[in-house]
Amino acid sequence: MNTAERQLREENEMLRERVRQLESELVPAHFSFPVKYRLTGSEAVVLRRLMATEVASPRSIILALYSDRSEDYPEPSIVNVWICKIRKKLRPFGISIQNIWGEGYRLENRHLITVAVA
Repeated sequence: MNTAERQLREENEMLRERVRQLESELVPAHFSFPVKYRLTGSEAVVLRRLMATEVASPRSIILALYSDRSEDYPEPSIVNVWICKIRKKLRPFGISIQNIWGEGYRLENRHLITVAVA
């Protein structure tokens, strides 16, 4: 392996670690939701993303869900499907998700969400 290849590998490793760090900020893993919400793993990822920011863009939600892919992300409309599923599950608890047109989604009544911090 020549010097250029070695430098490229080192840079690649450094960038992978940086991506891992940024992903952990994007979807804080320290939020854990009660079983009564009946959330799937992917739904929990979306809800964590919504809790981590005031308004979550569809792009940030897709990155949170599919960050393990280097390309070939699903259509942005898939976010609508996830949001719809989560809305139905959280509605009985007085929690809603509001569309902010042109920006993304905002979690309403977030103070009603029960979380455990690991």
